[in-house]
Amino acid sequence: MSTMDAVVLDEWGGDLTVREVEEPTPDAGEVRVDVRACGVTRTIENAVQGGLSDDPGLTPRIPGHEFAGVVDAVGPGVADVEVGDRVLSYFYLTCGRCDRCRRGDDNQCTNFGGWFGVQRDGAYAESTVIPASNVLPLPDDATFADGAVAADGLATPLHVSERTDVGDDDTVLVIGAAGRIGVHLSKLAASRGARVLAADVRDDRLAHVDAVTPDAVTPIDARGDDFPERIGEATQHADGPTVVVDTVGDVDTIRDGWAAMAMGGDLVTLTTHHERSFAPPLKEFVVKEASVVGSRFATKDQVVRAARLLADGRIEVDYTQTASLDEVAGVHEALRSGETFGTTILEP
Repeated sequence: MSTMDAVVLDEWGGDLTVREVEEPTPDAGEVRVDVRACGVTRTIENAVQGGLSDDPGLTPRIPGHEFAGVVDAVGPGVADVEVGDRVLSYFYLTCGRCDRCRRGDDNQCTNFGGWFGVQRDGAYAESTVIPASNVLPLPDDATFADGAVAADGLATPLHVSERTDVGDDDTVLVIGAAGRIGVHLSKLAASRGARVLAADVRDDRLAHVDAVTPDAVTPIDARGDDFPERIGEATQHADGPTVVVDTVGDVDTIRDGWAAMAMGGDLVTLTTHHERSFAPPLKEFVVKEASVVGSRFATKDQVVRAARLLADGRIEVDYTQTASLDEVAGVHEALRSGETFGTTILEP
């Protein structure tokens, strides 16, 4: 029996520990991937805390879904993936047969099977087994870190940008701009011609955004009661942003973004925090002809195109540090305390 090291969670909300486990073997329709890079992120922290599922029958569990690596074994019946293929992952466990999947809207699968790293073991390990339908081609010019970031950190911003048709007549307010979603959304929106207001709440986070984003991105301090007024003043004609994207789930800040938003604007939420709600009076939707838009991860096509954007150098990848398996638990502690920005990449 071959073994490997992995980060294991014994119960939702519990501690992450490194231990030796049996190396998985792919069954029919599955492949095993030698993990080369995996993002250590707030989405995974949410999963670790039981935010996606708290079913005790799903633990112990190896978390981690934003990864890239090399296929080193294939199970029976796998014809379109080969040993040696460089791949990145797709987070959602989808059926591939429903109308939504067949038309390419994989993120809206009506027979949704859950999340890789939650319903089945993930990539906080030296290797992982994943359905062959959940691995996507990693472009030759993309690094494994590029693939790990593209898998969610850029794919999600691409979905947001296409869902709201961000273009050169837009001003986009990004709430939580120093996180992996926020910083890559700021870069992507700027590349599509938009002006970007990158909002965050700490000096070091704002400094990071300023250092890694193009000139079309303006950091803006989200602290203070005058935040909505300052948003308006920072936009052309002082009429407010046309797209407001919440990556944090702070209801007060979302209200500020809504109050400052331009006529006909879109407020996009992509957080999955429980027991938080935002419900402006119905007349406000009419007066502003505004929309509240939900954005659900990304399609497989968008994940692949996100990887190509990084491989081509059209968007520069942003990650702040790398970590070993032994360091993952400490990174999660920092995530819980809000002491991190950018992305940490696990290199098992």
